Amino acid sequence: MLVDTITGLDQVSLQETHEMLRRMKARLDEILAGSTLTEASFAEATAIYDNVAYVFLYLESNEEFVNYEWLLPYRDTFFRNAVDDARLLALCGDLHCTDSDIEASRLAYVEHLTAKRNTDQSRTDRLEQLQASAKDIVRAGQRDQLDLLGRLGLDTRGGSPEALAYTLISTTADASRRVKLSRAMEVLRDKRREALAEVIDRKISVRREISKGLGHATVLSETLRRSSVPGDAIRRLIDAYVVTALQEHAALESEIRETVTDTGPPMDHFGHYVRRLQGDLPVPLFDLRACLAFLTEVAQRVFGLRVRELPTSGTHVLTVSVSRGDEILGYINFDLWESDRKRIAANTTQGIRNRADWGGIVQHPVAYVSCRFHRRPDGRDLITFQNVHSLFHEFGHAVNHILIRKRLPTQSGLDYLPLERIENLSMWSEKWVYHPDLAEHFGLSAEERVGLDFCRRVKVLEYRRTHVDRAVTAALDFEVHGGAATGVREAFDALDNRFGISRHCDLGEFLPYFTWPMINTNPGASFTYLWGAAASAEMFAPLLTRRLSDLDPAEFEGTFTACFEFDEPSIAPDVQAVFDFYDATMKQSIS
Repeated sequence: MLVDTITGLDQVSLQETHEMLRRMKARLDEILAGSTLTEASFAEATAIYDNVAYVFLYLESNEEFVNYEWLLPYRDTFFRNAVDDARLLALCGDLHCTDSDIEASRLAYVEHLTAKRNTDQSRTDRLEQLQASAKDIVRAGQRDQLDLLGRLGLDTRGGSPEALAYTLISTTADASRRVKLSRAMEVLRDKRREALAEVIDRKISVRREISKGLGHATVLSETLRRSSVPGDAIRRLIDAYVVTALQEHAALESEIRETVTDTGPPMDHFGHYVRRLQGDLPVPLFDLRACLAFLTEVAQRVFGLRVRELPTSGTHVLTVSVSRGDEILGYINFDLWESDRKRIAANTTQGIRNRADWGGIVQHPVAYVSCRFHRRPDGRDLITFQNVHSLFHEFGHAVNHILIRKRLPTQSGLDYLPLERIENLSMWSEKWVYHPDLAEHFGLSAEERVGLDFCRRVKVLEYRRTHVDRAVTAALDFEVHGGAATGVREAFDALDNRFGISRHCDLGEFLPYFTWPMINTNPGASFTYLWGAAASAEMFAPLLTRRLSDLDPAEFEGTFTACFEFDEPSIAPDVQAVFDFYDATMKQSIS
C-alpha cells in the first residue's frame, strides 16, 4: 500500500506535491473512464478526492510560509469540474453495494453530488471572491502595521506584526509609551474596519442564500448537521463560557494593575508584566527528540500504542508507524521546519490531521504534523515551549485520526466525528506539558526546571488573556450564522448589551477571524474550541497527580470512546473545568 509523504514546504517538496496531485488525477481519470464502478473503485475515487482536499487544507494552513498558488489549478480540476462530477454521479447512480457501510457512503455521495449540481455556482464564486477581498483588507492593515514598526527601527522581515509589536511593547519601559504603541497598532488594524465588516456581512449573506437554496433554515442549521448537540445546548455552553471568561479577564486585569501600572488599559501592559515576572530567568529550549519520546510513552501508557520511527524518514520528514500488537493502525509524518533555514513568521506548530491512502476500501490513515525547530551545532533539534505545546496538541489530533473506529472513504479521520468533539483529544494531549513527569523525562537541571515552570506559568497567563477572545469569537460566529439577518456589528452590539464585552474587547479584534479556515469550513462551529477545552480539562485533571509510569491502558478502557465513536453521546462538559484546571496548574508552577 502506498503511503504518500509531504516533505518540508520548499520548492522541491512542492514539486513532489505537484507530482502526487498529477498522479491522483491520472488515476481518477482511469476510474471515471470505465463503464461501471465497483465497490473498490468507488472507495478509491472518493478517497482520492478526500486526499486532494487535505493536501490543499494542509497548504492553506501554512499559507503564511509558502506560495502554492501555482498548484491551485489542481484544486479547480478536482473540485470545480462539472464534467467529472456528472460522470461520477452517473456511475454512482448505477452502482449498488452489498456492503451496507459502503452503500451508505454511496448514497451520501450521490446526495452530495446532486446538491453540488443544483447549487448556484455564481454564489460559490461570489463567496470565494469575498473571501479573497476580506483577506486583502486584513493584509493591507498588516502591511500598514509593519511599515510603522519598520519606521520605529524593527527588522520586519519574516515576522508578523502582532508578534513584533508584542516584543516591542513588552520591552518598552515607559507605561504611557506602551499605551501609545498599542493604540497606534489598533488604529492601523481598524483603519479599514468598516470595509472589512461590510465584506464579512456580504459573505454571511451569500452563505445564507446557499444554505437556503439547499433547504436549510440557517447556515448554522446546515453546519449542525455534523453535530449531535442541539443548538440551545450549545448556546448555553457559549453563554456560560463568556460569563466566566469575562470574570477571569477582569481578575487578570487587576493583577496587572497591581504589579505594573494603572495607566491605560491593563492588557496594553501584559507583555511587560510577563517580562517583569521573568526578570533575569533564562528560558530553556527543549529537545525535539525528547518531546517525541515523551509522546510515544504517553501513547503507549494510555492507548497501548507502539510508535516506531521508520527508516524511510529523511532530513525534513520523520515518519513513524503507529501499531497495536502486530496490527499497523496508521502513520504520522512530522514535517520538520528548521527555522534558521526557512522563512517562518509564526512561532507555532501547525498541522493537518486527515489523510488516507487511496489503495483500497480499508485505508491506513496518515496524519501530518508540522514542527518548527532550531538546530544546534551539536546536531540537537531544539524547540520553544510554545512549540512543545503545539506539537503535543497536533500529536493528539494525529492519534485521534488514527484511532477513529469507523473508516469510510467519504468520512475520513476527524471528519467522521461530531463537530463538538474534534478538539477533545488534541486539547487533552496538549495538557501533558503541565504534567510533573515532563521535567524528569527531559532530564532537566534544577535551573532548567525553574525555567520550565516559568514557561508553564506564562502559557497559563496567555491562556487567561485569551479567554475572552475565544469566547466572544465563538459567540459571534454562532450568532451571525444562526440568524436570518444579523450582521457582525449587530451581533457584537447584542453581545455587549447582554454581557458588557466592550469593557474588555472591541469588534476590530474579531473581524480577521472570519477569514480563517475554521469559520469558512464550518460556519457557526467555533464553539468546538470551548467544548474541547472544557471536556479535555475534565479528562486530564485526574492525571496531574498520577505518575506516567504507573498508568496502564486497561484503566482507560472506555474513557476516550467519545473521541473515536460517532454514535457515542456528546455530553456537555462543565465549562468551569477549564478555569479550575488552569488555576491548579498556575499554583503548581509557582509552588
